[in-house]
Amino acid sequence: MSETFIDRLDRYKEYAGLNDNQITVRCGLTVGIINSARKRGSSLSGENIEKFLNVFKDINARWLLTGEGEMIQNDEVFAVNNDSLTLYLRKENKELKSKNEELNREIGKLEGQIIELKKHVHVEDVAKCAIASGSDLVDKSTL
Repeated sequence: MSETFIDRLDRYKEYAGLNDNQITVRCGLTVGIINSARKRGSSLSGENIEKFLNVFKDINARWLLTGEGEMIQNDEVFAVNNDSLTLYLRKENKELKSKNEELNREIGKLEGQIIELKKHVHVEDVAKCAIASGSDLVDKSTL
């Protein structure tokens, strides 16, 4: 049995780590249209394929439509069309760095609190030992 358009679309989906819903949302397609085509054993309309190709520029359109050639276009073509992905990743990286700095500050505060708690526990342990030994070094009424 030869590979169908939907089979190739599914291969690309797996390669790109996408699901049907993510594709329909990003391409502005009707929800469920890919699954409907899969169940019917058919393709998408030319208009919907065009929407898909306008969003996912790394895929080789000839391969998607006919199965000929490689699934992914050569790196030079992909690099030219990759500007929006680069911008998105830079923005995400900046947000993650900011969140990381915030978490590191929080960790620093918590580590300081742990040190203070350890000091407090140590002082209490020394006081309990002194009391147990009968020493008058500690005011027993404060414990």
